[in-house]
Amino acid sequence: MGKDKTKVYLYTRVSTSMQIDGYSLDAQKSRMKAFCEFNDYEIAGEYEDAGKSGKSIEGRVAFNNMMEDIKSGKDDVSFVLVFKLSRFGRNAADVLNSLQIMQDFGVNLICVEDGIDSSKEAGRLMISVLSAVAEIERENIRVQTMEGRMQKAREGKWNGGFAPYGYALVDGKLEINEEEAVAIRTIFDQYVNTDMGLNGIAKYLENHGIHKIARQNGKNPLFDASLIRRIIQNPVYCGKIAYGRRRTEKVHGTRNDYRQVYKDDYLLVDGLHEALVSEEVWEQAQIETVCLLSKLKDAKQHVEIEVSPEK
Repeated sequence: MGKDKTKVYLYTRVSTSMQIDGYSLDAQKSRMKAFCEFNDYEIAGEYEDAGKSGKSIEGRVAFNNMMEDIKSGKDDVSFVLVFKLSRFGRNAADVLNSLQIMQDFGVNLICVEDGIDSSKEAGRLMISVLSAVAEIERENIRVQTMEGRMQKAREGKWNGGFAPYGYALVDGKLEINEEEAVAIRTIFDQYVNTDMGLNGIAKYLENHGIHKIARQNGKNPLFDASLIRRIIQNPVYCGKIAYGRRRTEKVHGTRNDYRQVYKDDYLLVDGLHEALVSEEVWEQAQIETVCLLSKLKDAKQHVEIEVSPEK
């Protein structure tokens, strides 16, 4: 009897970009299958994640399934094959942690295009170095991107992404979208000049046939209280450009959980775009918000005093 073939898993990951490292997904698979044929490896399973960030292992369903199959030993594989190390994951800690788990179950990693085999000492060292370098490169790109955005903000330019409601992005510049601007002007007018709260304004807009115009980046057809609050607090509507109002922060005690938080110390400059409301109106809206929050806080304390049991 001939000896059993070495069994392997193939793992491929393609980001939202169609071309990765100059190779299409099909080209990556063909190269890996040719490698298996040349080395007489048997492909016991193929796992593919599409359109996911390589930033962390979490959120990559196929990868997690593959790791579970490795732990169960159901296919008795010796290697996981990836096209390049950058397809396995770009976070050094996650790459090395996943590799350690695989090796605990007797499975090694082969990066076909990089010529790396983690079962060999040189390959293990190369993986450590390359994954750390990739992480440093990614951090550098992030810092450069942030600096570029801050410079744009200093110049009063829009920082990219979708235009705020009430504006359209034309050649990278914000221009008033009159069809949407009606709602923005109405929201500020009602908020500053009446006693209506956020829910009241939402009902007012609905009753007056002012609906949220459908957009690619919005699913809710109505103006709800939380959206109205964000509109009122956004300085873009008085002709300003803000940078650093919202920042992504890691949730304490987690490895890959992040949340967006609002900061008081942010850059604010005159924008190149036309304002939808005057600075006076916008500032008055902020004062109204502070007053409203103060009233709600007082009311809450009053209720707590009323319902608290006697000592």
